[in-house]
Amino acid sequence: MARNSASRATRMPPTDRRSQILAAARRVLEVRAIDDISVEAVAGEAGVSPGLLFHYFGSQRKFRHAVLEAAAEELLAHVRPDPALSPAEQLRAGAGTFVEYVARYPTIYQAVTRLNRGADVRSLHSSSRATLGDWITGAVSGVGVRITPAMSLAITGWLAYMEEVVLAWLDEPTLTRPELIDLCERSFYQLARAALDDDEQWEQVVRRIHRRPGEAEPPPSAG
Repeated sequence: MARNSASRATRMPPTDRRSQILAAARRVLEVRAIDDISVEAVAGEAGVSPGLLFHYFGSQRKFRHAVLEAAAEELLAHVRPDPALSPAEQLRAGAGTFVEYVARYPTIYQAVTRLNRGADVRSLHSSSRATLGDWITGAVSGVGVRITPAMSLAITGWLAYMEEVVLAWLDEPTLTRPELIDLCERSFYQLARAALDDDEQWEQVVRRIHRRPGEAEPPPSAG
């Protein structure tokens, strides 16, 4: 993977050099687990000296944390909801993009979610999950659902469920990708309905979640 020596001599602003090193680490992370990523391997991929990595990141632990942070940001960028879509479309697209990303970059996903490495890394994981939870909460409240403690727990629980289901699927892909996406999508609606515990209001929610911004709410069904 090593880059030619010409890139070693290229002078860059510190922010650009740091980004270059993290991009190299990202490429290495595609084929190696985070615990197998060494400063030397990434330095070779980036075309810089190992000492330069320590200069920018301080230690191998801090360097790996920076790599995980960049991976978490990339994952969030892929599943960020499109505000032009309806909440139902956002959920479907998010679940689909999430599964497709994981299938393509399993080592990156496992690095972000299988985090038993320390308080700072657990905090990163919690922060990423909280961002996802905020997006879902915003979509749910946007269709008139009051965010009760039960609904908050349902959203948090669904995110944990998604992680575990996809990790299990990576180890043993007994479902096709479309089947896995369908399962994740259906499970959210089941949890949300149980948390709402109001069949009449749920019927209103179902109508609203399929409405894109600016569209009129469809009338209730005759039956």
